[in-house]
Parts: sequence; C-alpha cells; structure tokens
Amino acid sequence: MSSGAFALYVDQQAGGGPNAPIDRIVPLPEGGDGIDFDRRRLTLVYDNLPPGAPNSLKVTGRFLASGAPINVTLQAGRCQTLDVPREACAAALHVDPVPPGTARGPLSALVEYSS
Repeated sequence: MSSGAFALYVDQQAGGGPNAPIDRIVPLPEGGDGIDFDRRRLTLVYDNLPPGAPNSLKVTGRFLASGAPINVTLQAGRCQTLDVPREACAAALHVDPVPPGTARGPLSALVEYSS
C-alpha cells in the first residue's frame, strides 16, 4: 500500500499587491505505470490571522482533466475536504481579490493519497 501527503501555501502572484486575486494550480498525484491511487483528497484551510481579515474566503476553480467544479466557502479556522475525481491531474484554484485596505489571511492546500 502506497500513501503520502504534501501541503502547499496558496499565495498570490508577485507584484499583485496584498489585495490581488489568487490563481494557483495544485498538482495531484496520478496513477500509472502500475501505481494506482484508490483515494485522493484535497483539504483547504484558511485563517483570518491579520486584524481585519475576512471571516470567510470563497475559493472557486475546477479539477483539471475532469472538469469537476470547485466552489467552496472556507470559514476561518476550519478545514474543507474535497474528494478528488479519479481522472483529475491538478486543481486550479481562484480566490477573488479582497477590498482595498483589507488583509487576506493565509490559505493552504493539503493533498493526501493512498492505494
């Protein structure tokens, strides 16, 4: 049985300023060459650490190669776990900009997989 996990900090692109939208691709392990993963999941977590950060954050996007949509509202301090479609090779994430003068808290993605 093979298994593993990795986490990524979902930060915004350089030069966009603190309130800019975020567009990131999170790679997902795929099966092939005799390696098959029966279970894969993506957990997103957000926290509103900076003073004035929003209590929730909307994340949209899709799982690449499957087209399955991603549309979740993350509550600060809570984890949101998504089952990854079998054919998905990555998750494309989009976070809208926050209003000027507002700080966005940290957003992370945890990918877990096992066979």
